[in-house]
Amino acid sequence: MLNCIVIDDEQFSVDAILKYIGLIPGLNVTGVFTDPVRALSAVSSATDIDLLFMDVDMPSLSGLELARALRAKTQKLVFTTAHSKYAFEAYEADGDAFLLKPYTFGRFSTTINRLFPEKSSLKAGNDYFLVKSKEDDLAIVKIRFDDVIAFESAQNYVKIYLDGDKVLTAYLTLKDVTQLVRSRPDFMQFHRAFIISTGQIAHIRGNTIQMSNGMTFNVGDSYKENFGAFLENKLLVTSRGKH
Repeated sequence: MLNCIVIDDEQFSVDAILKYIGLIPGLNVTGVFTDPVRALSAVSSATDIDLLFMDVDMPSLSGLELARALRAKTQKLVFTTAHSKYAFEAYEADGDAFLLKPYTFGRFSTTINRLFPEKSSLKAGNDYFLVKSKEDDLAIVKIRFDDVIAFESAQNYVKIYLDGDKVLTAYLTLKDVTQLVRSRPDFMQFHRAFIISTGQIAHIRGNTIQMSNGMTFNVGDSYKENFGAFLENKLLVTSRGKH
């Protein structure tokens, strides 16, 4: 588990980040502070802090000033603020990431996965992966790669289409999925919103791909070269008439 502390003087911002933290397996909140002065006292004596989320614009003591005092107490420091003007100063204060409010869960989870790749919200085995399912009240569900038809990006989450007309929704990004399947050549991307299992392709007509569950999409312009290479490798053509 990664121990997290949140420091932000706005309660609605605290509530938002706590919601996001709760959606990622392996994150454990050990402290929440809306008063930066109290945070300075408490965190100074704390131990085993892996991740510190800190607002920048706070009364009495700014996040930048607080960071200089507490940076050595945490493995990773993430600044959160509604003001992009603080970005340079945040990195000068040795911040590891900068989240500009309001940020999406996709942006949040991508940041966590970048800072702690070994704690990615997608956990994979040789033949399966684990993911939190929105339909199952965020229960962790085991999914076999062989059962996956396609992954579809849908704003702040990803839909996972499975055999048997089953669809799961997970609070992930397509970038997370790309990392998950990067060692599996049977999964390919021919459209900006889809990563598909090529073994689940039912028909191809021109640039239109139909999957085994009836879902169709057109090959995106920027993916046509890869799609052409895929067809060249897989399409069986007769050798009659060739000498």
